[in-house]
Amino acid sequence: MEPVVILVNPKYSGNVGAIARCMKNFEVRELRIVGDRGILDKEAYIRSVHAKDILDRAVFYNSLEEAIEDIDLVVGTSGIVSGDRNLKRVPITPKELAEKHLGLKGKMGLVFGREDDGLTNRELDLCDLFLSIPTSPEYPVMNLSHAVAVILYELYTLKLEKPFPVKMREASKLEKDTLIKLFEDFVDANENIPEYRKELCKVIFKRIISRAFISGKEANTLMCAFRSKKV
Repeated sequence: MEPVVILVNPKYSGNVGAIARCMKNFEVRELRIVGDRGILDKEAYIRSVHAKDILDRAVFYNSLEEAIEDIDLVVGTSGIVSGDRNLKRVPITPKELAEKHLGLKGKMGLVFGREDDGLTNRELDLCDLFLSIPTSPEYPVMNLSHAVAVILYELYTLKLEKPFPVKMREASKLEKDTLIKLFEDFVDANENIPEYRKELCKVIFKRIISRAFISGKEANTLMCAFRSKKV
């Protein structure tokens, strides 16, 4: 998949410039920014060094929803994880993402939050997967530009090491969205599921589908099951 870096309301222009430089290092060309164009000031261009063209091509959006509208796989990032206490924040590692995404088609949006507050729960709900970089518990939160560099490095180096043979047609974004919608309708109509668990069921299913990188045939088979299921 083609990585797209998406920054949500970055606060420090120097970080944005350093991120552009990282993108150039690892052949990632598309930068999207949710926020004000004023972030691209003199400091940003100084820190970008030979990646000024990436800043020049950066596209700005008013909301994360707009920024991910044409993205096939949306990956939210954070240094804060919660495990089973918060299933919205059960992460995969950059290496796991790299191993699974190679050979698949489409755009993969890597969404990075604010330097101080990260991504909100509402913004994480818009993401298909949640990614976190393993770091020391003594100082777990990384600088934004460093985090971008680590993730892009993993994607780039694995791509160099080996092609990832995929002999199946992966499910399209439309197929996955349709499957998730059918499951959500099934959950809403199922009176055996307590109301307080329904939203959690939807989140878990969405995460499973995104982690599995299912084929088109698998997606359509599951669609048939949920369409025909009586609750």
